[in-house]
Amino acid sequence: MVPPAFSSPPLIFAKAFPFHLVFRKRETEIIHLGDVLARICPELSLGSSLKEHFRIERPKIPVEFDVIREKSDSMFLIEYLHSKILLKGQMLPAENPEIIFFLGSPWIEDLADLTPLGLTINDFALHDRVVDLLLLLQGQKTALADAKKLTDKLTKQRAQLRSALQEAEQAANAMAQTQQLKKTLQELQQTQAQLIQSAKMSSLGELVAGVAHEINNPINFIVGNLDYASDRIQQLLQLIKLYQKYNPDPAPEIEAYADEIELDFLAEDLPKLCSSMRVGGDRIHNIVLSLRNFSRLDEAEMKFVDIHEGLDSTLLILQHRLKANNGRSEIEVIQEYGPLPLIECYPGQLNQVFVNLLGNAVDALESQKQEGGQIRIRTELLPADDRARVLISDNGPGFSQEVGDRMFDPFFTTKPVGQGTGLGLSISYQIIVLKHHGLIRGIGVPSEGAEFCIEIPLGQKISAGGL
Repeated sequence: MVPPAFSSPPLIFAKAFPFHLVFRKRETEIIHLGDVLARICPELSLGSSLKEHFRIERPKIPVEFDVIREKSDSMFLIEYLHSKILLKGQMLPAENPEIIFFLGSPWIEDLADLTPLGLTINDFALHDRVVDLLLLLQGQKTALADAKKLTDKLTKQRAQLRSALQEAEQAANAMAQTQQLKKTLQELQQTQAQLIQSAKMSSLGELVAGVAHEINNPINFIVGNLDYASDRIQQLLQLIKLYQKYNPDPAPEIEAYADEIELDFLAEDLPKLCSSMRVGGDRIHNIVLSLRNFSRLDEAEMKFVDIHEGLDSTLLILQHRLKANNGRSEIEVIQEYGPLPLIECYPGQLNQVFVNLLGNAVDALESQKQEGGQIRIRTELLPADDRARVLISDNGPGFSQEVGDRMFDPFFTTKPVGQGTGLGLSISYQIIVLKHHGLIRGIGVPSEGAEFCIEIPLGQKISAGGL
């Protein structure tokens, strides 16, 4: 067997395999740990010996480097001596003959077994890999290509208009021309913002839908056959039991082979294996549904939708940014959803507004890196029963009145150069006010936080009739 090559940076490798550990030949010294494994096994430490913490249950071999390497083609079941946690996985020799990787996960029978271990389904690497792939492809396909081309064109046109505007302002008899140029500049900014937004949303929608489709097809095939496979496995196991019952003294060759494949362990492990595959399949299926709900590629026209689903899908897309990182604690999200009817809207565009507002809230909390970062999302039906309100607030640094007066202007931003385009809130304003006949406003208190309020009619025909 050719040893695998591991070239990923340590942080990415640890994220992809949260229960892994790496040890070297000398005294079976542990040199790397997955973050989740380190959390549930606090006695583990870098530099300590594998023998101090683990016993190999299957196959029955001592914790010796050379013996483990010889048996690396077997499935390993190792027991954590300090808390009796069982980990199931594979020992993979690295290209360096002095190094072995263990890649595995807790051996459980049911999801309920995760709680005593201090684990949840989100501790497994399933979700983040899909989201990381989505964000990486989105950044490559949209921001680097479309934004640069449109920004360069915009910069050149804005410079030309500013020059003409300055010349017009110097002439006392050119007031009308100056006003026209200002209006043209504003329209150009709005047009360019719409072009960028349309390009990004189109690329993002196609990308999300494509990823979801590519994942959905194979997972449907797998999940659809799991029940059938589980039933057939149970039938085979029952057949083996009948053979053992009516033929208690099998031929020596049969008995030897049963010992070789560890028949008793196999009969115990196969149902658990099917159960684990079912849990993973259901998790992937839920992720695909959330991605499709977020993209809404097939709903470019007005639709009656549940905006709570759009908010939940947006939180799923941003989940990786809510977790603790770079010295910042995990951001708490409080969802206070009130009863709302289905709302007539452009679902994909409304999701873009949620992404902009929630993304800005995360940026604000990351800028101060304090403990107790919190985002609150509240929805309610207004007393007149003709509008829905969405309130998104955070306890970040807030903003001043001067910033509040300009925050919906195209290309206005308070973020450092390279971190913000100044288009998010401007695009959100156009989507809510111009396309949905609603309103959006922001209130900020320096050092205390900010809150954005969105109000949109329940039905656009009712709103249009009242204009």
